[in-house]
Amino acid sequence: MLKNTIFSCILMALIILTVNKLIPPSVEPILALTLSKSADKIDQIDQPRKISDTRTRLIDRVELNAGNRFKHPVLGVLGWSEYFYADINSQFEVAKTSRYRFEVGSDDGFQLEIDGKIICEYKRDRPFQHNTCMRRLTDGRHQLTLRYFQGYGNAGLTLKAAPDGESKLKFWGEQIKGITYQAPQQ
Repeated sequence: MLKNTIFSCILMALIILTVNKLIPPSVEPILALTLSKSADKIDQIDQPRKISDTRTRLIDRVELNAGNRFKHPVLGVLGWSEYFYADINSQFEVAKTSRYRFEVGSDDGFQLEIDGKIICEYKRDRPFQHNTCMRRLTDGRHQLTLRYFQGYGNAGLTLKAAPDGESKLKFWGEQIKGITYQAPQQ
């Protein structure tokens, strides 16, 4: 009887592990990330795009930098190893007018735009570095657009934000005081 119970427990554990491996990882779909493979070499963020393939992934936060790769902490490696674009369009609401601090980390070029105005950018290749910019946001609805390109070599992209008075920046997609995200359009 004891042997059967032990065998049944081991068998059940193996079944659970197998099913767990078959189910792909997922996260809460807060943001839509569009990845576009470039048919040409990319030298800067605003050059004309010649796209050979596109895919969209739903992510929970803009934390795409692990081990010098374009990698999400749960979903794993996203995109290709070189010459691709990543675009995030995010509608959000601000509860109360305030200045917000944004910090973009990128290994290669990016543009951060809010309500159609570029507030921060780095146009060319570079190793992973951070840029900080400020923007006063009125209460109500806003549109954030983050464009990124990966040339060759190491890769990574992060976006964090916080309102005035908050010292800790949080990844875009996480709960940030005064910000409510609108569901991504699929």
